[in-house]
Amino acid sequence: MEYINHPQYDEKFLKEPSKVVDAVQFIDIMINSNKMEDTRDGKKKQEVKPVVDISEGVTDQNFFITQRLLSERMSAKRSKARMKFTTNTNQFTFMRQVDQSSEERVEARLERERIANNFRRLGNWAYRREQFNTAIDFYNKGLENICDTPVLYINRACCFLKLRFFKRAIIDCDYILNKLDPKYMRAWLYRAAAFKRLNDEKNYDECVYQVKRLNSKEIQFIDSFLEKMRTL
Repeated sequence: MEYINHPQYDEKFLKEPSKVVDAVQFIDIMINSNKMEDTRDGKKKQEVKPVVDISEGVTDQNFFITQRLLSERMSAKRSKARMKFTTNTNQFTFMRQVDQSSEERVEARLERERIANNFRRLGNWAYRREQFNTAIDFYNKGLENICDTPVLYINRACCFLKLRFFKRAIIDCDYILNKLDPKYMRAWLYRAAAFKRLNDEKNYDECVYQVKRLNSKEIQFIDSFLEKMRTL
């Protein structure tokens, strides 16, 4: 078979004299060279211990490699090197963040707000022309720059109501109420409108109760909105 001639299958070294013994004996001689007998001082010659051939008895039938074990010292060195690399990397990242001054962060925030506001205006322009899908695209682009303002979410929710995507409108309203502003009046009102269209009277009544409780100074506007919604 062809694979027999492959270098990885060449095991001729198993039949050759072991060079391990020669190497071990040479190292042992070097270590004990300073301990040999000095006849002028009357020191006794130190006997060189016989070296055991660890490869004796190894044949091509019983030769195999299990695994390579690292010494504790080597493992500790590698662990220390990995720890040092991780620490240096974290310090580098932290210093980059510190280098950015608060003034630069404020300036970057203002720029993102400016871009988001432009997309909001484009969305409002499309909404007034009843291009609701286009308006949603503009509001989405605005949210890519600023995602912590309720205006873009509520405007998108209004588009969803117009397109009769009532559940999507509820999701946007819930995000505003749960993450941004729990008292946001338009979110409660649009949420009520969506549940009304879904014939969910229980949640509709809950929305009406909450919007009046949290915005007690706007009762007249709330009643006007609910009346207009019932006549549509």
